[in-house]
Amino acid sequence: MKPAIRSLAAGVALAALNIAVVVIFAAVPANAVTMPSGATYIADMTADSAVAMTLAVTVDGDRVVAYGTNGSDEEAWFFGTQRGGRIDLTSMYADRIQATYDGSMLRGTLMMNGDESPQAFAAAAAAAPAGIYTATMDGARASWVVRPDRTITGVMDNSAPGDHKVSDAQAAASRQYQERVRQMRLDQQMQQAPPMHYGTWSTVIHDMPVTATQVGGAMRF
Repeated sequence: MKPAIRSLAAGVALAALNIAVVVIFAAVPANAVTMPSGATYIADMTADSAVAMTLAVTVDGDRVVAYGTNGSDEEAWFFGTQRGGRIDLTSMYADRIQATYDGSMLRGTLMMNGDESPQAFAAAAAAAPAGIYTATMDGARASWVVRPDRTITGVMDNSAPGDHKVSDAQAAASRQYQERVRQMRLDQQMQQAPPMHYGTWSTVIHDMPVTATQVGGAMRF
């Protein structure tokens, strides 16, 4: 190869490499902190209201499941991904979780019903078997957060699977939409989840014995 052609080829290769490096770095947020590939974070919020939530977030690589509940008549499920330790997810009922992993804690806010005041949280890592558990029977789904101290809280949704769902793409800004969301939540017929036995994860739903499944970050339903 002639020197001029060799020099031109080398220049093209170097330019391509520089572009690739720029693209790679642009794909990762500035100041990104890598989250552990498999971890669970749990926090009890202290909002001065009946809707103070307990939140659990479980991560499997870049896939995330989060579950919030007040333990009596409110819950929110979030499914999605994290990028560079950052999470921004919206539930089917216009709830929203925004959080950032700082190297030890997952810190952020949870907003319920699309317009309530955000509740701040700082969730610490929780070792297994703490985490999110769920079980279904006859169209009902019971779900719980199991804390590291073995206490358990959760609710049961008695509506049929697939009912009352709202597309994440729908605008949640209008009052009419927000009222619709509230009515759909009332239609869910929420109630406190039945007791679940720590360790065996057994419970009874509609007079039938069932065993709850621990929810991982890649789980979807």
